Amino acid sequence: MEDYVFIRPRRHRHSHSSSHSDSSTHHRHSHHKHHHKKRLKKWQKVLIGIVSGLLALVLLLVGTAVFLVLKGQSEMFSKDINIISPKSDEIEAEVQENGKYIVYDGSTYKLNENITSMLFIGVDKKNLEDEYKYGGAMGQSDALVLMAIDTDAGKIKMIPIPRDTMTEVAVYSKNGTYTGMEEMQICLAYAFGDGKETSCENTVRTVERLFYNIPVNTYYALDLDGIVYLNDALGGIDVVSPNTVEVYGNNGLAYSFEEGESYHLEGRWSEAFLRSRAHDSANASLARMERQKAYVKSFLQTGIQKTKKDLSLPLTLFNASAPYSCTNLNPAKVTYLAKEVATGNGMDFEFVSVPGSATLNKEEYAEFRIDEKKFYEMFLSVYYEKVE
Repeated sequence: MEDYVFIRPRRHRHSHSSSHSDSSTHHRHSHHKHHHKKRLKKWQKVLIGIVSGLLALVLLLVGTAVFLVLKGQSEMFSKDINIISPKSDEIEAEVQENGKYIVYDGSTYKLNENITSMLFIGVDKKNLEDEYKYGGAMGQSDALVLMAIDTDAGKIKMIPIPRDTMTEVAVYSKNGTYTGMEEMQICLAYAFGDGKETSCENTVRTVERLFYNIPVNTYYALDLDGIVYLNDALGGIDVVSPNTVEVYGNNGLAYSFEEGESYHLEGRWSEAFLRSRAHDSANASLARMERQKAYVKSFLQTGIQKTKKDLSLPLTLFNASAPYSCTNLNPAKVTYLAKEVATGNGMDFEFVSVPGSATLNKEEYAEFRIDEKKFYEMFLSVYYEKVE
């Protein structure tokens, strides 16, 4: 069988060498371009991987933040409301729909459901970790401040409750058995508990009863060492003293905070400013409470200003202050509050005084008794809105 041989036409012979060269060059260029594309694809894959990882991290962080905000919001607001009427015969109030509406003095009031309540408890102990027993040795609440936080309006109404306020307190025996209700100073509610959670819970329930069962979803108790830590963690606090009080330094010498004078409080001076009081007057606790009000306002303003620059600051302070505090605050609640502060114009503060008067009893202990009618009207002004 004959072999078949392919012979190119002569007219192409002149360009054969050139064509072959061009083809070879084209092949090399094509091969180089092919590798170049492969290298680009490899880098693209690396970049896509990095970007995807960053996006996934961002989404995770954003998703976590959103989750914490929503969780914190749900935990800070109560759905179960059961407001009660005043016990005083002088006050005629009709509670409707478990307190969603109240008819008082010819007007109808509607509960502001954008308000959440938080109770700050300043404990007169240096360490909340001690193993206390029931019966009175667990410390007392030297400072009680109820904060009504309107997250929608960006307002906080702070209600300092005099420690000597006479009210009903749940009493427990040394083994923790409930023995009944007794009228006593509200600061003693903390004493009937374990020095931590149950003491806080008993204090919260006492405040809720005083405020006609308004829910207090959050509490934060701080011991004496915690005052110094949080004060210095913010770089110290600037205050103007609303009154004059004598204090004692670590050297045993007497000093005084003078009315109208400005002070930058650091270290133990913050504790001295907040805790010092005279003991020879029924109004000594009220004078101290005025200094506490000035301090709390300045502390919150300083904290909010710094939170706007560093959104993680509240969570950092919360975690670091754990050894000095007892609280049902959690990262979700802290994140929600930090978000409310940072995304708005901050928070406007207003102090609301508890109406009443103080006297000394036979044992020379101060007793603060509230003016029930004025107190109820104050309660309505804080938590309710008049229906037009």
